[in-house]
Amino acid sequence: MDLLLFAQALLSLVFVLGLVFVVFWLLKVAEQKGWKSPFFKKLSVTGRLSIVESKRLDARNTLVLARCDKEEYLLLLGNTQSLILNTKKADKNA
Repeated sequence: MDLLLFAQALLSLVFVLGLVFVVFWLLKVAEQKGWKSPFFKKLSVTGRLSIVESKRLDARNTLVLARCDKEEYLLLLGNTQSLILNTKKADKNA
């Protein structure tokens, strides 16, 4: 009797996980066909702000090259403060 209940619980779990998988798969297919889903929201490629590159210096500091509109900013991000190290016009071909 206990084995039968265990098998029933296991099959129920597999069924529910399968339903969840099918729903997410259908949402992904719908997104690829043009329907926007909040579950798979992506950042726009044509957005104003983008991270070009980042490099971890040590446990506390990170260098980040960010682009906003047609400007590039070199930022030093730390735990307690952040600094703008350099600003320049972005390349036209990038």
